[in-house]
Amino acid sequence: MDGRIVVLDEDTINRIAAGEVVERPASVVKEFIENSIDAGATEIIVEIQGPPGTFIKVSDNGKGMSRHDLRLAFMRHATSKIRTADDLATVLSMGFRGEALPSIAAVSRTEVITCRKQDPVGTKVVFEGGSLISEENHPRQVGSTLVCQDLFYNTPARRKFQRSPSTEAGHIRDTVARLALAQPDVRFRLICDGKVVFVSQGQGDKRNTIASVYGTEIVKGLLPIAAGSGDTHIEGFITPPDVSRTRRDMQHVSVNGRPCVVPALTRTIENVYGRRLPVRRYPAIFLWILTNPVSVDVNVHPAKREVRFSKNHDVFRLVAQATSSALRSEGVAPSLGWEMGQGGRGREDARDMTMPGYDSAGGIHDLGAGAGDRGLSDTGTIEDFHARYSVGWQSEAAGGRFRPIGIFKDTYILAEDSEDLVIIDQHAAHERIIYEEILNALTEGAHVNTQTLIPQPLEFAPGVVQEVVPYLSELAGIGIILEEFGSSSLLLRGVPSALTAFSGTDPIGAVFSAIELFADEISSGMDDAKATGRIVDLLGRVAAELACKAVVKARDRLEPGEVRKLLSDLACASDPYSCPHGRPTLLRISRDELERTFRRK
Repeated sequence: MDGRIVVLDEDTINRIAAGEVVERPASVVKEFIENSIDAGATEIIVEIQGPPGTFIKVSDNGKGMSRHDLRLAFMRHATSKIRTADDLATVLSMGFRGEALPSIAAVSRTEVITCRKQDPVGTKVVFEGGSLISEENHPRQVGSTLVCQDLFYNTPARRKFQRSPSTEAGHIRDTVARLALAQPDVRFRLICDGKVVFVSQGQGDKRNTIASVYGTEIVKGLLPIAAGSGDTHIEGFITPPDVSRTRRDMQHVSVNGRPCVVPALTRTIENVYGRRLPVRRYPAIFLWILTNPVSVDVNVHPAKREVRFSKNHDVFRLVAQATSSALRSEGVAPSLGWEMGQGGRGREDARDMTMPGYDSAGGIHDLGAGAGDRGLSDTGTIEDFHARYSVGWQSEAAGGRFRPIGIFKDTYILAEDSEDLVIIDQHAAHERIIYEEILNALTEGAHVNTQTLIPQPLEFAPGVVQEVVPYLSELAGIGIILEEFGSSSLLLRGVPSALTAFSGTDPIGAVFSAIELFADEISSGMDDAKATGRIVDLLGRVAAELACKAVVKARDRLEPGEVRKLLSDLACASDPYSCPHGRPTLLRISRDELERTFRRK
């Protein structure tokens, strides 16, 4: 039977295209802002009113458009960015397909007011469902204003599948934040329901831009990274290993001014951290890459969210080197694996290495001044080395006490336990001990009595306050007294009294970190019932953050008595095998494994 295939009408074509380009209200914000950036704007104002999609307005001070170009802009595949297919290989503009405006207009009521420097008066057009409703002169300074109202009004199925208003608003905040970070020379202002969410300075200072988006606390510990080779230049910041997040939501990569997702690149950075990051924790990454556009494919994703680098591009090597250098400069050496080989011999000086242990007076020798300074990473190869964490969930105390035999680099305690050699990370072990002490104090009712503090403002990233405010009364129930203090701050008026009982700690910082994690979980789609249940878990998070600051650190020299007490307390811990952040506290190597490694068996 003939006639089964038909050519779709223009309205249906536009609605299908809109489904690819306009996923949610944040997609409209992204496309409007990209048009403003391509128009050379140095200031962009984004205004949102009501539930996301009800009213979206983006104003800029860019070049504006002529009346003729404005009409063409709403035709599919009409663009000022490219002329031929060859131009795709060198495109540097944010947009280039000519699909955004007609796709948005097809599923909303869209209005554009624009004016060029040479025009005596501006132009205003109004589209509804893809059809031109009106066109008229309209006064305006140089630049453009784009308004989208009633998004998906004519496609109710699309509107039905939108997420909750808070989730969609979060996507809008994230979209504006990513574009602001990618374009630090542009001043951004985001306003939601009349409240200013954040303002970036637009002066090209990348660190200040990060502070504008995420608050001043995050920038204090950032490690700068930089590298370059040929026509590729990399600049950015990463967080030290002790400042990590439960999600990768604070990983930003910009390639030639375009915010994008490059999983292989961010995984490269995470791999350099290695085991310095706790399990299921991720660093914050802010990366700006400038490279020859010929070596980057920006046309691999319908929404232009991803880019692909040419094979063997230098960017991966440069990023790994820059990250490694930054971590080393802060005294955090990236993890280095043993070189595996077949029966290799060590360097000559390895023959003189000895392992001092307990002397006759019961003192503990430091192994760091001998073999450790001779470059263990270069002393030969090790074949089939298997070091496993101890298994079994019984208390270490039940199997005997750890007997210390040495200390390596004022960081790792070497101990005997029956037929095993045990290597203990003194920082992680002490963190586990203090964590359990704090948590016991909190859960036994000490959190009911709250210390009265001088009110302390806590500045958070955009969206955190909005997520947390509905749960302020529940937080007060566990002793954390907060009140709303502006659009991006909360006022801390009290903390559980147990938090102030440990010297050298930062109760305010611990509460701040725990609140951030709680907001992260809410924004990821957690319902109210689960969120309320997670509030009690905040005590554990606060205890973990507090313990991390109160304990001995790597390279802190411990006296023999302190070592013995630490090992005794660890053996009595309910979970002696990991710190509260998930890092292992000890490594157990059996005598049998050692003898196989040294070919005694």
